[in-house]
Amino acid sequence: MAEDKKKRPKRRPWLRRLGYVAGFGVVSTLGLWIAVHEVEGLGPAIADGLRSVLGPRAVAWMEDVAYGAQDEFNQWRYKDAAPKTFWEAPPVSPEPNAGPVPSGATSAAADGPPPVPTWLPKPFAAPHPSVATPADGIWVPIEDPALPGAPIALYKSMVHPDERRSFAALAVVAIDVSAYELHLVAGTTEPFSMRVRREDRPGKIPEEHVDWVPAAFNGGFKATHGHYGMLLDGVEYLPPRDIACTFARYKDGHFRVATYSNIEAEKDQFLFYRQTPPCLVEDGKVHEKLAYNEYAKGWGATVSGETIIRRSAIGISADGKTLFYGLGEAMTAQSLARGMNAAGAHGAAELDVNHSYPRFLFYERKDPEKPPIATHAIIPGIKYPKDQYVTRPSNRDFFYLTRHLRRQGKGAAIAPEGDSKVASSHD
Repeated sequence: MAEDKKKRPKRRPWLRRLGYVAGFGVVSTLGLWIAVHEVEGLGPAIADGLRSVLGPRAVAWMEDVAYGAQDEFNQWRYKDAAPKTFWEAPPVSPEPNAGPVPSGATSAAADGPPPVPTWLPKPFAAPHPSVATPADGIWVPIEDPALPGAPIALYKSMVHPDERRSFAALAVVAIDVSAYELHLVAGTTEPFSMRVRREDRPGKIPEEHVDWVPAAFNGGFKATHGHYGMLLDGVEYLPPRDIACTFARYKDGHFRVATYSNIEAEKDQFLFYRQTPPCLVEDGKVHEKLAYNEYAKGWGATVSGETIIRRSAIGISADGKTLFYGLGEAMTAQSLARGMNAAGAHGAAELDVNHSYPRFLFYERKDPEKPPIATHAIIPGIKYPKDQYVTRPSNRDFFYLTRHLRRQGKGAAIAPEGDSKVASSHD
């Protein structure tokens, strides 16, 4: 026995402790990664806390490494998998009636026949057939729950704009401009501005509009991430940047997406604008840097621009009759631009990015005595509180839709809505 003890190698306590530390680090990192993606608001809170201690460049580097590793894993994991899908293609594509939605249309009875499409975006070809699904390029109607039986004026479609990543999918919502009013709301704190008092930015949908909101979606970046300008209710929250892409609503009702220097001469005609990083698409063309560089910098809060993350965008058709909103998983700025362009966006601006911020929510009034609630998102996996934007103030800016119709008294009669004041609030 004595001889066996002599031959037994000595244990190294420091090596064992190092193993414990490494194991704890792996488990903690994995747990934190899951928590950030599952717990509402945790990711932004941690990122903001780390930025205050380590600085924005260090946090951007950490994000880049983490999401880069996730992308490498996903490319291996889904190498031979079928393309990611959010919904199945309808058995028969809906056919619209001739003509646009009438401006004075009345709602049909709730128990009447299903609404007939009167407007339909143009179907489009999948840019990469090898990673496309049967649902790519097919527009699926979305009924407005606030106006059952009303003409369809919202559609959704899907596109896979990255031939190297079958798991990179973009959901696109098409909005009939003649049927819906788009409103911009400033957040309670973002974009940060010294020109607006806190009490003048409630960060939620005005009470007079909540009954008629079918959907709402995220706005742009925080002020610290590019200092992109915003104009709302005659107040410049942040001054415009010449190089920034500008999503502008004009006083006559039309929209435009363009580099600010190209439309600065028209600034007196703006009702509101929200600026973003350089235009993804302008005058029908994908940004020159995105045309050839998959990892081009400038469209996300990372050091190298290699982050493959959840991204969102807003766009307008060439004829100005259709607004587009896009929300995609595992998107590069390049694939986001190509996807929006393929769907019909003649101009497209990137909105907020990262796991916690992009969202397109649909609302319904489940209880007539209570405000509407968010019932679902355009794609699975979006975390949100049901009272988001309605009774729960948002610290970041957002957009919401109302029909160009309004209730007269307590009856069911519907009449054209006049120009409504755009609410102020968020980033």
